[in-house]
Amino acid sequence: MKAQFNWCVAIVVVAIMGVQGGIMANNQDQTPPTATEGRNRLGETTSPYLLQHAANPVHWYPWGNEAFEAARREHKPIFMSIGYSTCYWCHVMERESFEDQEVADYLNEHFISIKVDREERPDVDEIYMTATQIINRGRGGWPMSVFLDPVELKPFFAGTYFPKEDKGTRRGFMSILAFIDDVWKNEPDKVQQQADAIANAVINRLTSTTETTSLSLEVVKKGVAQLLTRHDRVKGGFATAPKFPMSIYCDFLMEAGWETPQVKEAVKLTLDEMLMGGMYDQVGGGFHRYSTDANWLVPHFEKMLYDNGQLVSTYANAYERTGETTYARVIEETLAYVNRELSAPDGGFFSAQDAETNHLEGETYLWRDAEFVEVLNDAGLGDDVKFARAVYGINQGTNFRDPHHPEEPPSNVLHFIDHPSDLASSHDMTESEFNSKIDAIDAALLEVRDTRDQPLTDDKVITAWNGLMITGFADAARVLNNDQWVERAQQAADFILTQMRNEKGMLLRTWRDGKGGGEAFLVDYAAMIRGLLAIHSANQNPEAIASAIELYDQARSLFFVEGRGWYDTQEGQSDLFVRTRALSDGALPAATSLILADLVSLAEITNDPRFKSDAMKSLNSESQLLDRAPTAAVVATQAFNKLYSLHPELFADSTDSIATKTSPVHMTCSPTSLQLAVGESAELTIKLAMTKNWHVNSNAPGNEYAIPLSFKVLNDNVTLETSWPTGKTMISAGESVDVYSDNVSIPIVLHAGEGAKGSIQLMVTWQACDAESCLAQETNQVPCEITVK
Repeated sequence: MKAQFNWCVAIVVVAIMGVQGGIMANNQDQTPPTATEGRNRLGETTSPYLLQHAANPVHWYPWGNEAFEAARREHKPIFMSIGYSTCYWCHVMERESFEDQEVADYLNEHFISIKVDREERPDVDEIYMTATQIINRGRGGWPMSVFLDPVELKPFFAGTYFPKEDKGTRRGFMSILAFIDDVWKNEPDKVQQQADAIANAVINRLTSTTETTSLSLEVVKKGVAQLLTRHDRVKGGFATAPKFPMSIYCDFLMEAGWETPQVKEAVKLTLDEMLMGGMYDQVGGGFHRYSTDANWLVPHFEKMLYDNGQLVSTYANAYERTGETTYARVIEETLAYVNRELSAPDGGFFSAQDAETNHLEGETYLWRDAEFVEVLNDAGLGDDVKFARAVYGINQGTNFRDPHHPEEPPSNVLHFIDHPSDLASSHDMTESEFNSKIDAIDAALLEVRDTRDQPLTDDKVITAWNGLMITGFADAARVLNNDQWVERAQQAADFILTQMRNEKGMLLRTWRDGKGGGEAFLVDYAAMIRGLLAIHSANQNPEAIASAIELYDQARSLFFVEGRGWYDTQEGQSDLFVRTRALSDGALPAATSLILADLVSLAEITNDPRFKSDAMKSLNSESQLLDRAPTAAVVATQAFNKLYSLHPELFADSTDSIATKTSPVHMTCSPTSLQLAVGESAELTIKLAMTKNWHVNSNAPGNEYAIPLSFKVLNDNVTLETSWPTGKTMISAGESVDVYSDNVSIPIVLHAGEGAKGSIQLMVTWQACDAESCLAQETNQVPCEITVK
């Protein structure tokens, strides 16, 4: 019987793209294939992630020509698994499938299998993650499981983690392998059509260029408003759950709107709640990857160098503005952690630490009440047990249960139950006395914690991540006047600049155990330039500027194309079917955003007009994205704000009108001016007019991936009540969704409560779609002057 599987995603993508695929090439007219030596080749690599899989019975290849040639010679599809060494679900899929002989036998017979470390090859990861998200309607993650044609390396099917066997309606990995093998052999036309359609969609998304759009400071105002709209006013952050630190949002808000009370409150609340929560390692210092909940309490326990580097810079910026001593303490503890756990003996910084120990999420970091008490008693701190249990929330009961191992007893993630200054006050202590007591408690806990089995440390050195950590050390050194930190930053920079270069003098992406990896990408150059500029700001070292300029000149020659802007990769890489230019920020800022920020700083420091000219060229290539969605590339928006403040003459042709020309939705408000007194209510009507064939999702679209229409008042003392009209149901990209189209009027009643005063901002968020695709969500201020008298 032929394998049965839902191929509807392929049909949807082909229909969307309107691409007619050709016939997949075969080997009928070629020399008969020779047998490929059956063995796992990952033991010949240096990547910690690949080495984790070196003993699998799967005949893994690293990404490269040997694997491609074997697949083409034997006319087999490629199965590619992309992940990284500290990825929890990568470990799970390895244990369930890649260590399993049955799975290995099937893979070895029917596929050529490739393992990729996403941290070594971010270009490969970017391309195929884009494909995975296209295939799965925006969903992606790691491990990434992708099937490619062997000729042009185009993806034709993809997902993330798959269990070995079917689970309910969810297909297991063995079923998927059988399905892929069947369609590969029996429906080659459909496979090729799917591969061509997805590849074209990826190329369109990662290489598209747009017309230059004039920018004004309204872009910055819009970015600030968007973040304030998304801000959690109770626990901080800019999302619900899971919550990622996204320090770049706080950086932008501090520079673009610090004098606005709502901005200051949003930044301080976010930074305070993060440092109080379990996402911050209260005992050992440093931040975990993200919070699994909305309260910053239970983290995903891996620790990444790039997070900690960016967060140190953010807290340094905040300390400089506020003088908040708790921020200085977080900086000191985080840098101590990095020096202790992530410092390479040669001077660089290691990449990350794993989330799990002994297959258990967070085992090293968790505490059970009895053990917590025993440690303090054994350390002679018995008198502090009650205090410690109260401060760290132990007396409130357990807060962690391993979702993957329910048989494990519940335990505790340590967290401050209140801000440290308030805790000190409630225990009749000065902050200094409180901190001294906490230091003694933490030291006792850490001493015992260090005797436990420890999570794996990924000991490769990544240039871009080092650049961000160098920046963190240098920023902290400048703000807190610590010469040792800037010396540590310089030591790491010297290592990168001397040891991580090839014979042509080009930067390398990675280094491990005395061996360098492949050539660096734009993000590596941009982040290292950022680090060198931070060193110069800390100690005025002219050599740092000279090195930054040298790296910039190299980067420009490798990655810049006149009239098109920056690319992430060098031209002509034979193992990539597209040269990428990803503009949106993620956990790391987009390379184009970083290099733009570097250029603005270089122009300011050197007064060299070429940097100002290149900054404008870089800005032009991103201008439409910034105009439409300034927080999507918030680092670039921040750089634009700085460039505008330094050189307003460059933007003389811009206007102060709200730029809506790129949106298919036109918004009006009636009345255009509204005044109400405290205790009063008043009504206004918002009208949205959609361009023909476009719609916005309704307030209740009935689809978890559709962004609903919503309104929000940026004032805690003003409430709103919306009378939502009835939407209409339509089928978009094969799925049902409730929408508003043509013209829609939405009455809103505003009520001013006690404490409301002055100008009130009313924000609206929508997602515009046509029958085949959706644009990024937009958040705009409603064009009505609302004032509370």
